[in-house]
Amino acid sequence: MSEPEPPSESTLREAAQAEADAKADFAETVENFCGACHGVPRPSSFAKSNWPEEVDQGFRLFFKSGRNDLRIPRPKDAVLRYFQDSAPDELTIPPPNNTDAKAPIEFARQEFPLVIEDRPMTISNLRWLPETIVTPTTSSDTTRPSDLPDVLRDVAGLYACEMRRGYLARLPLDVSTASQTDGELPYEVLEKFHNIAFVEPVDLDGNGGIEFLVADLGSFQPSDHHKGKVYHLKRDDQGNWMKEILLRNVGRVAMLETGDFDSDSRIDILVSEFGWRETGSLTILRNKTSEDGIAKFEAEILDERSGAIQIQKCDLNVDGKLDFVTVFSQEHEQVVAFLNTGNGTFERKLVWEPGYPSYGSSGIELVDLDGDNDMDVLYSNGDSFDDHLLKPYHSIQWLENRGQFPFVHHEITKMPGVSRALPGDFDGDGDLDIIAVSLLPSKIENPADFELDSVIFLEQSGGQFIRYPIETGATSRAALEVGDFDQDGDLDFAVGEFMHNEDRSSVVLWWNQLKQPQ
Repeated sequence: MSEPEPPSESTLREAAQAEADAKADFAETVENFCGACHGVPRPSSFAKSNWPEEVDQGFRLFFKSGRNDLRIPRPKDAVLRYFQDSAPDELTIPPPNNTDAKAPIEFARQEFPLVIEDRPMTISNLRWLPETIVTPTTSSDTTRPSDLPDVLRDVAGLYACEMRRGYLARLPLDVSTASQTDGELPYEVLEKFHNIAFVEPVDLDGNGGIEFLVADLGSFQPSDHHKGKVYHLKRDDQGNWMKEILLRNVGRVAMLETGDFDSDSRIDILVSEFGWRETGSLTILRNKTSEDGIAKFEAEILDERSGAIQIQKCDLNVDGKLDFVTVFSQEHEQVVAFLNTGNGTFERKLVWEPGYPSYGSSGIELVDLDGDNDMDVLYSNGDSFDDHLLKPYHSIQWLENRGQFPFVHHEITKMPGVSRALPGDFDGDGDLDIIAVSLLPSKIENPADFELDSVIFLEQSGGQFIRYPIETGATSRAALEVGDFDQDGDLDFAVGEFMHNEDRSSVVLWWNQLKQPQ
C-alpha cells in the first residue's frame, strides 16, 4: 500500500493563512468585546498568574450588565490564553531613580497622633485654610482659586477628615506649633459624619463667614448603594456648628468643587460621585437660592460614568468663563476638561487617557508646571486597592498644555502606590517642585528587594526633576497638603496616616528649614 502524498505547498500555505485569519478574527472579537465599555486591557498590565481572575471578572461584569449587543468570544479559556500568551511571568518593580546627592532643603519632622475615643484618627483628606486668602491674579499663580473672604483667623488651620469613623477635626497651626513636642498639638472636633472623604471651605450664603461643604461616602468599603451625601456645615446664631444635607440618596461622594459656573453670582457645587460599579456620576448642584436665603440646589448630571475622584476649576481656555477638569478612575481612566460654553453648559474635551482600564488614576492638580502662563495637569496613577498588586507603571506625570487637546504626556518618575502629588516652590528658586506620597493596601506583597518610598521630593531644575526620598516604608499616606504653616515665607507640608496603625501618628508635619519663623 503506497504512502499518502504529503500536502502541497499551496495547501500548507492555505492552512497557515486560515489559522492566521482565525487568530486575527478571534483577537478582533476579544478586543471589540473587552473594549466596548473601556480601553482594551493590555496583556502586560498583569502577570500570567493574575489573568484568570481578570478574565473571570470581565465576564462577570459583562453578564451582570445585561448587554446583548456584543459578540462574545468563546471559549473563555481561549480568551485567557490570548492575554496570558503576551503577559510577563511577573511584574517587575523598577528601583526608584533617587539621587545620592544631598537635597537642597531639609524638612524637620513632627508627629501628632490626634486620638479620639482612645484611637488615633485615620486620615483620608487634609485641607489647609490660612489666615489670609490670596486671590490668584494670573493663570500661572498656583494659589488655589477661592470664593472665600480675605481674613479667616477664627477658623484658620489644618482640617483633617477621617473616613473610617467620620470625624472632621481642626488643627490650629501657627508660628509656635513647630516648637511644640510631638503629640502636643491642640485640636478640636467640629462634627461627626458617616464616612467623610473631603471638606471644602466656602462662603455659600455670602455673609463673609466660613462654612464647609462635606463629601460623605456613606460607607468605608467600596460598594454600590445610595448612602452618599453632600453636607453644608455652618454656624448657628450661638456659634455652634450645625449640618444640613444638600444632596442625598446618591452613591459614594468623593470630592466637591465650588464656583459660579453659570454666571448668576451664586456659588454652584460640582459633585464627584465616585459610586462603584453600578452607581456614580459627575453632577452639578445649581444654586437656585432665592432672596429669602433658604438654600436650594437643583441637581443635574453632567456625566453618567462612575469613578470621578477629583475636580479642579480654572478658566482653562482663558475666555472669561469658569471651566473645570476632572479625572475618571475605575475602568474609564480619563482626564477630561469641561469647557464652559455659557450659562453653565459644558463641552467635554479629552485631556489625556492611558488607553487601558487598570491604570489606577489617583489624582490631578491644575498648575502651570513649566511657567509658560497656561494651566497644565499634574497627574498621578497609583491605586492598587482593586487587585492589591504593585504596578511598575504607577507614576507621577505632567500633562503639558500646548494649546490643544489632548495635552502632551510626560512621565516624571515612577512611584508605586502614589496617591497624591502637589506642586510648590519649596526651595525658593522660582520654579515649581513636587511633593508626593504613596498609599498601598496593608497586605500587599512587595516582590522588590528594596523598601518603597512613601514620601518624595522632586526638585525642578532646568525643566527636569531630581528625586529625593524623604520617607520610606510607611506607604499608607492617603492625604497630603502644602502650605506655609508657620508663616516664615517657605512651604511646609503635612501627610495623613490612612491605616489604623498604633505605631504611626495620624498627622505628620514636615517643616521646611529654608527659612525660620520670626
